[in-house]
Amino acid sequence: MTKSSKICSFVNFIWKSFLDSRVYAFLERIVCYFADAYGKSKTREILVGKKDIEDDAGKSKVYGALSKAWSAFLGRSKSFFGFFEKNADGSLIKKLYFSFFKNGLRENAVYMTSFLCMIIFAVPHQFWANPFGLAFAVLLILIYAISASGTKSEILPGKDVKGVWLCMLAFGFCLVASTFISYDIVDSVRVLTFFITSYTLCFALYAAIRSEKGLDVVTGFMYAVLQFMSAIAVIQRILGIEADASLTDLELNKDMPGRVFSTLGNPNNFAEFLVLFMPFALAFALNRKKGAKRNACLFGMLLPLAAILLTYSRSGWIALAIAAVIFVYLYDKRLVPVFVILALAAIPVMPKHVLARILTIGNMKDSSSSYRLDIWSGCVKMLKDYWYTGVGLGTGGFAEIYPPYAVGTSGVAPHSHMHFMEMLVELGAAGFVSYVAMTFTIIKRSFISSSRRVSEKTRNVAVASASAMTGIVMIGCFEYCWFYPRVMFAFFVCAGIAMAAIRLAKNNTEDYRGKQRQTEKTKMEN
Repeated sequence: MTKSSKICSFVNFIWKSFLDSRVYAFLERIVCYFADAYGKSKTREILVGKKDIEDDAGKSKVYGALSKAWSAFLGRSKSFFGFFEKNADGSLIKKLYFSFFKNGLRENAVYMTSFLCMIIFAVPHQFWANPFGLAFAVLLILIYAISASGTKSEILPGKDVKGVWLCMLAFGFCLVASTFISYDIVDSVRVLTFFITSYTLCFALYAAIRSEKGLDVVTGFMYAVLQFMSAIAVIQRILGIEADASLTDLELNKDMPGRVFSTLGNPNNFAEFLVLFMPFALAFALNRKKGAKRNACLFGMLLPLAAILLTYSRSGWIALAIAAVIFVYLYDKRLVPVFVILALAAIPVMPKHVLARILTIGNMKDSSSSYRLDIWSGCVKMLKDYWYTGVGLGTGGFAEIYPPYAVGTSGVAPHSHMHFMEMLVELGAAGFVSYVAMTFTIIKRSFISSSRRVSEKTRNVAVASASAMTGIVMIGCFEYCWFYPRVMFAFFVCAGIAMAAIRLAKNNTEDYRGKQRQTEKTKMEN
């Protein structure tokens, strides 16, 4: 017996002994108790209830008008590229067009879309400019238009506008409306372009992912870019980063090293990105066939885990912990006791700086905590006058209106430091409700999809969607996550993947029920 096989045998012996132990039995009883309570609770009824306002939305006049507008766009595209084909005979451009786009685009759309969506995050902060995102969005629209000009465009993915969720349309409408009533219209238009980019990335992925293979391709790209960015973060830590007083209370966090930020320029932004992408990367690892490749991918998840620890982002740590609990519970609730024990066992071996940072959570002596309370108090005062319309999309209107309402040292605050409050401050009551409806719908439908009788790959991505979206919502209780546009792009990229997984899960369930009914019918006939 080799040394490696002896180690494997020892690990298996320990694992089986633990599963047979009284400790595991006790913990399993606790988990089952809460699981049963959840199964009978109103919370579960809200999360996985069958009623959905969007079931009949596709029949409305709004969707009818959108379908006509979208059909007109596709018709114009087909005419334009048809004219190009007729009048560019024999040209090199036409040959390239046919070889690269026309003939292979539809088959490779998910690869091209995934690559363009992921390359956005890999560009280092010092080389990044926000108009790049809009350029990528325009390129995706162009690729779609070229694909729509094909002879088989009648089966083009994404042609049916009824597939767009009502809550997404409602939130988009509020974004546009708040731009026109803004106290700083120029800044609102600037921020609106970020949302146009975000929506384009979201719907491009939603349209491109039509199968489990598509889910696998996109999550594979996510895993790759996550590993790349995490490696940069670890290298930053090894090379050394100076602690920044604007990001950390250095008096309360003495001797704490600099916080890593990878390609995103800010450690909090990087932590938000990690919380969004790590569940999907884990789903990709779990979707590998059992063996060396799967074990290697799972082992690779230690790199982004180390990266988020090195961000020293307390909100990121809390959000990741909550996202991890949800992921483990939805994946297999029997693993919850194991997760709890591993989490507790990890505490003594954590770096001292990490433990010291954890102990500052909730400490009002920390300048960042007290600063947030001052901002929130000022925003509450401001909302008494602007809750119904908001001050307009973007932080320009906020900067203009907020100073007279400022409390304590928060007179020059760039934003409210709370995502939900920022939505209410910028977009008013209607925008706030539409934002909550959008995020809650994604989470709810992801929970439903994770409980359906679907294939393991689709279910794992649905589990990742539920945990990632819940995690970013938790960060939103302490941070305004969309202040940095690339985090906004990351959110809507994940939303597009979640929507695609939900659609696949629903289709798979309908196919399963159809086969079940056919089997029952055959039995009755026999």
